[in-house]
Amino acid sequence: MQSPTHAACGVCCAFLRHPNSLSRLGYQPLPPVDASPAEPPVRVVVGKERRVFFVDRLVLERDHFKILMEAAGDRIRRRKGTVLVDLDAILFEHLLWLVYHESSSSSSVSFLQLNLKEIIDFYSQDY
Repeated sequence: MQSPTHAACGVCCAFLRHPNSLSRLGYQPLPPVDASPAEPPVRVVVGKERRVFFVDRLVLERDHFKILMEAAGDRIRRRKGTVLVDLDAILFEHLLWLVYHESSSSSSVSFLQLNLKEIIDFYSQDY
């Protein structure tokens, strides 16, 4: 029996709810429902538009992502198994992309070298 999450989106991705962006952004698909993953992904609701991401718990536990969480500070809340992040959804998606690709490539720009506080403040400005 499929879970409501998997049934609603067809094939979910580790970071995004949009299955059609799978090949374009290089996200890894979640294991099939029958595979019973050890821990389900964490539901992360981002930004004013409340965009939903399903993020693998291992990603949230990585040092890179912890740096993002520390830089975001009071913009992050947890409620009923959901993480609420008051950041621009595009910024959040790009940071997830960086976390994923830094471990799989030898990029010249390290995630650790970025000034995340400055980037978050820039994306948070209202124009």
